[in-house]
Amino acid sequence: MAAYTENSASASNGAGTSGSSTTSSGSSTATTEKSVVKPFAAGVKNNSPLEDLVRSALVRAGNFSPSRIDGEVMMMMIELANRVIDEIRKNPYWEGGDIDYFNDPTECRAIPDMVMIDGLTAHYLLQQGSDKAMVFLQMYQTNLFDTLHYLSHGNKPYTFKIKDGGSNRRYS
Repeated sequence: MAAYTENSASASNGAGTSGSSTTSSGSSTATTEKSVVKPFAAGVKNNSPLEDLVRSALVRAGNFSPSRIDGEVMMMMIELANRVIDEIRKNPYWEGGDIDYFNDPTECRAIPDMVMIDGLTAHYLLQQGSDKAMVFLQMYQTNLFDTLHYLSHGNKPYTFKIKDGGSNRRYS
């Protein structure tokens, strides 16, 4: 999953369904998932711009009116979004390679919208010293691991292979 900015042409599959469909002429056309959170904002892109995700995060935090976002708040949210990118890069289930940092609130990245919103909300509440921070941090970390695990492995059951023969005779 490469970075997706306003002017780039790379596409990504988000968390969810994507695949291909066959037309009546028998040719196959690729379809990709649109943004699950703000499809009207994403337009032709697969993910919403950061500025729309910031508004959603501030609404969820509950202590800031998204209509009163100024430049300083948006710059702080860009820093928090870049922290989320760092956490995704470090996650053992992330297989998408490097993701570019946000430089502008109109940019999009190949990160599922819900993960970005949860991450922005959790980091904002931590920065504000809110009592709600720990609850949102747990929700964010759970969603991050679940979403990235689903993207890398799908919805398959776990299987185990005993490599050393094990101590139980039934393993051999």
